[in-house]
Amino acid sequence: MIKILIIALVIYLLVVTRARIRLPHPGLQATVDVLKAADLSDDEVQRMAAQYVRYCDAQNRVAPAGDPYAERLARLTGRYVAVNGIPLNFKVYKTSAVNAFATADGSIRVFSGLMDRLGDDELMAIVGHEMGHVRNHDTIGAMRKAYLASAARNALGAVGGALGALSASQLGSIAEQYASAQFSQGQETLADDFSFGFLIRNGYDPYAMASALEKITQISRQGGSEADEVMQLFSTHPDSAWRAARMRSKADLHLGRRSGA
Repeated sequence: MIKILIIALVIYLLVVTRARIRLPHPGLQATVDVLKAADLSDDEVQRMAAQYVRYCDAQNRVAPAGDPYAERLARLTGRYVAVNGIPLNFKVYKTSAVNAFATADGSIRVFSGLMDRLGDDELMAIVGHEMGHVRNHDTIGAMRKAYLASAARNALGAVGGALGALSASQLGSIAEQYASAQFSQGQETLADDFSFGFLIRNGYDPYAMASALEKITQISRQGGSEADEVMQLFSTHPDSAWRAARMRSKADLHLGRRSGA
């Protein structure tokens, strides 16, 4: 009963007075941090995402300027500077993994293993999909959840809930949670739809998303470690084959309307 009263007092002080509290009991301090994390503004989450992606860049082999992978991605994405007012930046991680991800601050990272398997239009379909997650604020929700799940302590450094600098251990914990997090099936479907519109508006092949997903489906069915990695990556997504069929149907309808069929 006493413990419940103490926690209730902590919640009152946090929510009503907005006081900055530092408690000696680690369990109570964790409660305060989780409550503050849940109250982070979108701007604060975006600043956290910027710290997170700098940490990720430092942990990975980033293709430098002049590298063929970096040059290819720059050539394809150079004209896309923002989505929904959020500035975009692109880099390549040199790894055999078949993956790409976006964060709330507009950072999009593409893995060279994915680039090896996709043509230019297919690659831009995946980039458009990641842009969709940024545009729809899916990445803000995912980063907030990752911070909550990480149970990072003392990360909020200023009165009123402003986010301070995160330590390497806190960023590592957030990275682990964010890497394992998945968007909902509804979010993935909406990002696919954004990508399809992105392809049409910018003159890419309307079938590019369908063919990219078909290639991912093929990899997942080949067996071996690469297939296991792809299956794990897409375990909570809508089925890739279903997504590919849906995108192919949208392309058929689009071209049918254009041709008057």
